[in-house]
Amino acid sequence: MQLGSGKADQNWLMCYSISFTDTRLIRFKGSSLKVLGDFAVGGDGLGQDGEWAIVGGTGEFAYANGVVIAKEIGVWRRSDGRTWELRINAFCPCISEVTKMGPWGGYGGTAFDIPEPPRSLQTVTIRCGEVINSTAFSYTDRAGQNRTAGPWGGAGPLTATITLAPSETIKQVLATTGTVGGDTIVTSLTLVSNVMTYGPFGRANDPAFSSQVPDNRTVVGFHARAGASVNAIGVYFG
Repeated sequence: MQLGSGKADQNWLMCYSISFTDTRLIRFKGSSLKVLGDFAVGGDGLGQDGEWAIVGGTGEFAYANGVVIAKEIGVWRRSDGRTWELRINAFCPCISEVTKMGPWGGYGGTAFDIPEPPRSLQTVTIRCGEVINSTAFSYTDRAGQNRTAGPWGGAGPLTATITLAPSETIKQVLATTGTVGGDTIVTSLTLVSNVMTYGPFGRANDPAFSSQVPDNRTVVGFHARAGASVNAIGVYFG
């Protein structure tokens, strides 16, 4: 978006996004930087070099700040538009601590976990009917690589996949348990994000438990006990 004013020279206020789409940079694909700045155009039609502010971002660049040094290159013709050389200097906070909570539920089945600490959650897949039959998820690890885990458990009649938006995070996991064939299993799951609530999946009943993730943290991965169904589930938060 550009807003222009001026009598002799043109002065432009610019608000735009720099989006990263290259599949060779998997870690940054889908992320963006939000930039706000201005530049002046002289009577010769040439823009002046400027410094634009990075006021935020999404995905891997969430909460970014910094500056963009902008220099117009080439000879500008109205039919060609403008060509800029940009030097981007951005600072982004990194997750430095991941905490493991749980699992909650029964003690049956086999324990399942991930080999490396997670950094951010991407998708969650739940198979269910009257109970939670299995869980699977994809995530980004601390090195920026995309990983998958699961499915942990057995097959179910229904499958639901939750794909999180670039700036969407899971803030809470709610679940209920029950007894089937003498084993305690997870009968329902509900995922609460900063955007909306997903579920409940399965059949909700008492007793219930909640992940109780601290306010400034988000769920970044899971661990579980599972056999034919999910017996217990826990979370990683960061």
